[in-house]
Amino acid sequence: MRTISIPKDLASANSRPKGGNDSRPGSRTTTRSQYINHLQDLLDHQWNQYPPSWFITIQWSPAPYSFTTASKHARHFRNKLLSHLYSTTLKNLPPPQEPCKLVWFHERAQDPQGRLIYHSHLHLTKPPGVDSAHHLQWIIADKIAPGFDCLKHLKRRRDPAVVIRQWNPEHHSFYNLKDHYRFCHHQDPDLILDYDISDLICPSK
Repeated sequence: MRTISIPKDLASANSRPKGGNDSRPGSRTTTRSQYINHLQDLLDHQWNQYPPSWFITIQWSPAPYSFTTASKHARHFRNKLLSHLYSTTLKNLPPPQEPCKLVWFHERAQDPQGRLIYHSHLHLTKPPGVDSAHHLQWIIADKIAPGFDCLKHLKRRRDPAVVIRQWNPEHHSFYNLKDHYRFCHHQDPDLILDYDISDLICPSK
């Protein structure tokens, strides 16, 4: 498993106050602004160093009701994908310096009953040996989905479980930040980027 180093002021989700930004001392607006500015800087640095090749939307089945569950599914997806791309076990994966990078976000939406459910977005940079979206779709269907119970409906004509798009910097660079603003008054408003399973390149200070 690859390891990453993140700034102290962008601590992992598990260490954040249970009440989200609203439980932090000081001005909530200022704190929220500082957080989103840090996150924008981190992403800007990431995309400049390693611009992604693909933007992948994944709808898990059944849809998770928590960030933790979505992250668990994404971790399993990540492990199976990397094992296939490098034809090796997780213990023998190349070091994080390799150009292939996976950056994960989990986005919220409401189901017909008004409950919050999660789906995931993967920004994927330079997967080795992958030359097209069709090739990547085949890898997901043939190498990742089998035995992966929450990854279904890949061939559904309307609203398929996995949608792969070529990464567009104008549209995708800060695409996931909208989720922060939509849920800024939620209990966990700052749970957007999945730090634990993302290959992040942090700016040097």
